Amino acid sequence: MVKKSRLVTAAVGAAVALGVGFATQPVAQADATAEVPPVSAVTLTEGVTSAPFKIKAKDDRKVLYRKAVVQPGASTGWHYHVGEEIAVINSGTFTRIDGSDCSVEEYGPGESLVEPVGPNTVHMGINKGTEPVELYVVDIIPTTATSPSTPAPDPGCDIDAGAPKSPRAEAK
Repeated sequence: MVKKSRLVTAAVGAAVALGVGFATQPVAQADATAEVPPVSAVTLTEGVTSAPFKIKAKDDRKVLYRKAVVQPGASTGWHYHVGEEIAVINSGTFTRIDGSDCSVEEYGPGESLVEPVGPNTVHMGINKGTEPVELYVVDIIPTTATSPSTPAPDPGCDIDAGAPKSPRAEAK
């Protein structure tokens, strides 16, 4: 029996996160003679991250591409990821609280985040703004997973604490 080993580099993950994909464009009914390209792609959003990451998988994986919307005042709840997740903020301001040290980081349009994997990486995302936060998310998870994340107990962070504590967020 041969064991499978796969390595998906950050470039591939970033390409997927940036919406690189193919979709045919419908022909407008008013102009039936218009040329339809054989292949077309539309970038839905794009973002930048400085987080170093590699995606390694020993077994087959499911790839989920999702649009997530977090309404004002709503949160994801405390959770951790069962596989790699890359997200691009399309609109709004997304506040992420790290359960290990209660640090706070804010992400705005055009920024990306790469979530760590496993039960020791509990975190929560909150929309503290007045407009919905729209994210495009790619999850690369085990085929046996029923969800990209698992709920986790509250680690005791004060989610109503003031300004972000991270140097990156404070530099904004």
